[in-house]
Amino acid sequence: MDERRVALLVDGENLSVEHAGFLITTAIKSGVLGIKRVYGAVTRLDGWTSAPGFRVVHVPARKDAAGIALSLDALELALTRQVDKIVLATSDRDMTLVALRLAELGFAVTGIGEEKAPEEFRKACREFVKIPVKVNPAEVAKAPPFDDRMCQFLKSEGDSDGWLSFSALGQQRAKTMGISKAAAGIGKSASWSDWFKKRPEVCEIEERGTQSRARLKPAKKA
Repeated sequence: MDERRVALLVDGENLSVEHAGFLITTAIKSGVLGIKRVYGAVTRLDGWTSAPGFRVVHVPARKDAAGIALSLDALELALTRQVDKIVLATSDRDMTLVALRLAELGFAVTGIGEEKAPEEFRKACREFVKIPVKVNPAEVAKAPPFDDRMCQFLKSEGDSDGWLSFSALGQQRAKTMGISKAAAGIGKSASWSDWFKKRPEVCEIEERGTQSRARLKPAKKA
């Protein structure tokens, strides 16, 4: 059995309490989970105040207060050698410097966060674990296939000639319609060009570097 002492520090204003169970089961894989703390202003913590096993660290309702308190505790635990490993549960970019400093002090940092967690924070951690998205089976059954959603998006958001820039596919409007590289089954670093090229019978593209665009293939004139 791994006897390393582990601390789980959670930004309660950044992550929902619905992830509490996943955070614990992930952190406990690293050793003996002796410290479980969640940080935030009481008015912003929702259900965290009643989450079993967590000690709530209250902070003023000010911007970045939770992150600052979490950072200070993480460094104190490291410098006083109260633990052997620290798990930072957050999707906040500001935790990047904390993870880097802990690494300099010899701590193997595990980060846990959502899909939105920035790449800088992920790379600063020895290991990063993405929180799985909970999917409602009923909603999945209702949702149209991704290709259909993309066609509808191109039709509704394209210009007068039907063209839509690739940059629009990463904006909030696209996300609300279920358009994302994850939903398309391609990697974050992949190009939308590759996805469209596999559907030449439906779409056409113009590759212009950062100005690349796509549209539904116009119907042939009789």
